[in-house]
Amino acid sequence: MSTSRDTVVAVCDAYIAAMTVGDPERTASLFSTTATHEEPIDTPVRKGRDEIFAFLDQYKDLGFRLTRLGPVTVVGNRGAFQVRVDIPTPDGTRSMTATDLVTVDDEGLISGIVVLPDAEATP
Repeated sequence: MSTSRDTVVAVCDAYIAAMTVGDPERTASLFSTTATHEEPIDTPVRKGRDEIFAFLDQYKDLGFRLTRLGPVTVVGNRGAFQVRVDIPTPDGTRSMTATDLVTVDDEGLISGIVVLPDAEATP
């Protein structure tokens, strides 16, 4: 079975929605049990749903909001998208842009993600 464009886009949007509501269980459920997660890029790669959940769980109360900027670009089973990340701080909301590269397996689960946050890229 081949992963369709619609599936890749739907998985990327489900990931954005789960991250925005701060639900690490829901977000981790989008990953395969053997997935890799590199966020931010060039940091140690988390492997498997348990490690991914542990990483996400520590940020669940941060209250950030993700908004997709433009379309998901799809090639085969990979999707790339940019998001505006709004992070509440005591001094007001801090905004930045991140680019995510997601690989989706034949079961419609994320098998890998690399996140490139750019604090200087103001959306």
